[in-house]
Amino acid sequence: MTTEQTSAPAAKATTPEPSNVVLQRFLETSESARLAAGSLKKAAEVAVRFTDVPGDFHFKVIDGKPRFIAGAADDADFNLTMAPGAVAAIAAQPNADVGDLGILFFQHILSKDANNKINVKLHSGLLKLTMRGWLGVVYQGGGKVMGWMASKGLRGPSAIASAVSKLKKG
Repeated sequence: MTTEQTSAPAAKATTPEPSNVVLQRFLETSESARLAAGSLKKAAEVAVRFTDVPGDFHFKVIDGKPRFIAGAADDADFNLTMAPGAVAAIAAQPNADVGDLGILFFQHILSKDANNKINVKLHSGLLKLTMRGWLGVVYQGGGKVMGWMASKGLRGPSAIASAVSKLKKG
C-alpha cells in the first residue's frame, strides 16, 4: 500500500485583519495621520466603533502623536462608526497628503454602500471644534478639501455651518 503525499502545502484561507488593528496601524504609523493630527489640541478626541469589531475605541493625540486606544472616549468631539471597506481605503493611503485624505474621508461619509460607509455623529459645536484644532485639520487640506466641498454644494461659512448642524442631528 502506498501513501500519496503532495509537496504543495495545504491552501490557507487568509482572514482579513480586524478594522481596529488596521486603523490603529494607520493612525500610529502613517505620515499623513501624523501631519493631520499636528493641528489637534490635547483635548481633541474621537470615539470610534466598527461594523465588524465589537467594542469602543477612541483616537486622541498624546505627546504630540496620534494614538488609537481601546475603550470609550471621555469627551468625544464626534463619534465615527466605520465599515471595513472605509477603514481599508483610508489605511491604503499612508503617504497621502492631508487634502486627499480629507476628501477620501468625506467620500466615505457620503457613501451609500454599507461596507464603505462612515457614519458621523457630531457632539461639539463650531467653537469647541475650533478650540480643539479640528478646523486646522480642514485648513491643512487646503484648496483640495474646500474645492471638493464646493463641488458638493458646500460653499461659504453658512453652507459649512449647515452641514455641521446636520451632523449634530446624526
